[in-house]
Amino acid sequence: MVRPKTTLRGNSVADLKKNLLDLCTTGCWPLLEPLPVTRFLGESYGISNVSAYRVITALCNSGKLYRSANGRFFLPGAKRLLEKPAPIACLFRCMERWTEVGREIMQGVDEGCGKLDRSILLIHDRVLFRQADSMSSVSRGSDLELAQALEDFLLVHADRLGGVLLEDLWPDNVLTKFRRRLCSGVVVYRHTALPYLGCVSADTDAAARLVIDYAKKMRFERLTILPGVRGYMPSEEMVAALRRAASSRFPRPRVFAMHAAPGRRDFLADLRKQRKRTLVVGIEDNIAAAALESIREMGIDMPEQVGLVSTMGTRIASDRSITIIGANFRRIGEEAAVIAASGQPKQIAIPPVFLPGCTA
Repeated sequence: MVRPKTTLRGNSVADLKKNLLDLCTTGCWPLLEPLPVTRFLGESYGISNVSAYRVITALCNSGKLYRSANGRFFLPGAKRLLEKPAPIACLFRCMERWTEVGREIMQGVDEGCGKLDRSILLIHDRVLFRQADSMSSVSRGSDLELAQALEDFLLVHADRLGGVLLEDLWPDNVLTKFRRRLCSGVVVYRHTALPYLGCVSADTDAAARLVIDYAKKMRFERLTILPGVRGYMPSEEMVAALRRAASSRFPRPRVFAMHAAPGRRDFLADLRKQRKRTLVVGIEDNIAAAALESIREMGIDMPEQVGLVSTMGTRIASDRSITIIGANFRRIGEEAAVIAASGQPKQIAIPPVFLPGCTA
């Protein structure tokens, strides 16, 4: 196939001007391909570089051509494409594996990008997330597989991005290998120890203090923690924060891995024999919903004998009127988009939200 620029030939300044105007009307020149440099045009039309430059500049000044920020000249239709802000890429799990948290975060990302007039490039790789069901453990590809997936993504898209949002499943030990190539990267819904990356997380320390203060206010005498599936960093951060906040008031909280059958049996047995008023804290909404069902099946008075709080806070909890001390996921997504678009790494924690329900 003959490249378009080989058709630019002539013998005078007039020929150059006519041919350039013809390109604008015939559409035979790709919008995103720059026009040849003035040296090429001068040689092609037997004129000086200065004369070629004057022709092309005059056409630009009259709106017949467009000059980009890097000094190259394009057909006028390229302006709307080249001046449009670069998209924000989202490296999340595949859509059929999105949780309620993921959906709410993406709604926030969409709102943030809308305000910034940025489009969204949604990229997913099945190596990032593996889980049989909502109560089973989360697994992901090996570090080598994840590094290759990120390398492939950057090779294809790095030059045309205005920022990258990375789901919480991307581990720091993989991201650290891309220090110089993720300058506008933002980790979403967990903390990161990498100072060159931005992150937007839930303020787990503030949420944990709010849980303990609420337990004191409502005169609960005992604390039980139901952690999420092992390996999910946002949940593990919340458990650690809750243990720190509970150390003075509830120095030995009971912890049951309710997503596993033995832990579920132990949790129910503990509730049956317990006489002290207990606040149960479900770290994830699906765990809190399962606990609510079990407590009601046992006929335990709620919240008189046992209270229940979720520290996540999606509609899984709100639809069941579970008391929530959780996160504003839409705001997490929106703030992440703003940081990515700015190109300046910033790490922030979003304050918790309290939504009263009938369970505590």
